[in-house]
Amino acid sequence: MKLEGKVAMVTGGGAGIGQGIVMQLARASADVAILDISADTANETAKQVKALGCKALVIIADAADAGQAEAALKKTLDAFGKLDILVNNVGGESKYYHVKEGEPYSEEQEWDDTVRLNLRTTMIMCHTIAPYFVERRSGKIVNISSVAGRPPAGSRAPGMAAAGGRGASFSPMMSYAVAKAGVIQFTRSLALQLAEYDINVNCVCPGSVYTPLYERSFPRRLAATPDAKGLGPREYFEKFVASRIPLGRGQTAEDMGSAVAFLVSEDARNITGQALNVDGGQFPG
Repeated sequence: MKLEGKVAMVTGGGAGIGQGIVMQLARASADVAILDISADTANETAKQVKALGCKALVIIADAADAGQAEAALKKTLDAFGKLDILVNNVGGESKYYHVKEGEPYSEEQEWDDTVRLNLRTTMIMCHTIAPYFVERRSGKIVNISSVAGRPPAGSRAPGMAAAGGRGASFSPMMSYAVAKAGVIQFTRSLALQLAEYDINVNCVCPGSVYTPLYERSFPRRLAATPDAKGLGPREYFEKFVASRIPLGRGQTAEDMGSAVAFLVSEDARNITGQALNVDGGQFPG
């Protein structure tokens, strides 16, 4: 009951990690506005929230569009009367959203789309909602990055080696890692800017999570791993990903939701500007 009476907005809350975050916030008794581009998944998640006895609002919108972000805030305030928590979860490798068979997709377009999907969405939503939090002198913001955005010096972000990319042709994971690193730095900067208004801004960096987006990326992973011939997506994940994590298991969307629920609770009132790895020990420290 740690979030009883609180209202949260979660972008990309209809599926995958976003759904896990929504459900853990609801289990902590928060009401949730689910902002997503897919009505089907968002509505299904909303039903699950309501089954827990919490209120849910579905908002179909593009988090990278300032006008739609403003409208989402208005709809949330109209429905709930307030907003206490913002979780910027929208993100991913852009090509799994944009690439269409038989159509060209340049590296330049992939970089633009990846930055828009991961970093611009976070900036737009914070730029929209932070003034409301400032006026109230209260609020919690959690941005979802990735361990891909913070590997230690000399290492490779997860998937970069398998993704290939040499010389003038960049690894497909490079734009994602750079965008997620930007989310971490944005979080740190915003936390300092908003601290005087008693607003906490933190970041969660997921490790290896089996999601619908992971399934869409499976053909690339399979092609880069000759020993995986004949395996399905889940079998591949367990054999080549989860088994190599220090704790010996993959993470779940609910793991990310639990981290978020803690960071937006009063138990974390003196934590701000931090990036928390939830990765089973892949990138300690």
